[in-house]
Amino acid sequence: MLFLFDIDGTLLRDMPPAHRMALCDAAEQVFAVTVEPRHLGKTAGMTDSAIARRMLMEAGVTAASLSDGLPAFFAAAADAYDRLVPDNLRPYLTPHAVASLEWLRGHQAVLGLVTGNIERIAWRKLAAAGVDGYFSFGAFGDEAELRDELPPRAIARAELITARQFALDEIFVVGDTPADIACGAASHLRTIAVATGPEHSLDDLHTCQPDYIFPDLSGLLGAPLFGQT
Repeated sequence: MLFLFDIDGTLLRDMPPAHRMALCDAAEQVFAVTVEPRHLGKTAGMTDSAIARRMLMEAGVTAASLSDGLPAFFAAAADAYDRLVPDNLRPYLTPHAVASLEWLRGHQAVLGLVTGNIERIAWRKLAAAGVDGYFSFGAFGDEAELRDELPPRAIARAELITARQFALDEIFVVGDTPADIACGAASHLRTIAVATGPEHSLDDLHTCQPDYIFPDLSGLLGAPLFGQT
């Protein structure tokens, strides 16, 4: 089985605003525009590419300048995040996150990421939370603006690393937003919704029709994910 995890709201939540601040710092450094973290608006389920496009175009950056400057923007944001992130994000892990990852690893599941985070920010965030060792690959928000494009990238990397192919019904996308569920469904994958994020309740997530829905990641432990009853 292959499990592709979102990060923000799914594995970690209620963190200090280092990520938002890093994006704003990068906007100032690369595009010479000022954006306040509080002006970013709702970002749950969005990729950093999509967030960057919205924030920068609202600040007056042209589409051509944006396209040319995005690689430098991502690098500057990752550098800023390294400076701003607390050394210890373990207090911000969602309930039962570590126990669930341990349980999945104990069942020989392959664990990867499908996250809207810039790749370097994603790995730094997971390292500060002490859970980076559960993952060795993923697909990230600086690779595509549309979240639907990320699962196929992650699956290809999983198959390269494991030297095996995964059937569609062996792959789960795990997330806390409708966008997470939609990106899994777009690739005909199975989906697991957890109501651990700041924006979406169990009722909200039910409307997305995930294959499984739980209040938190502890639901994985009792679900028949590996054919057990």
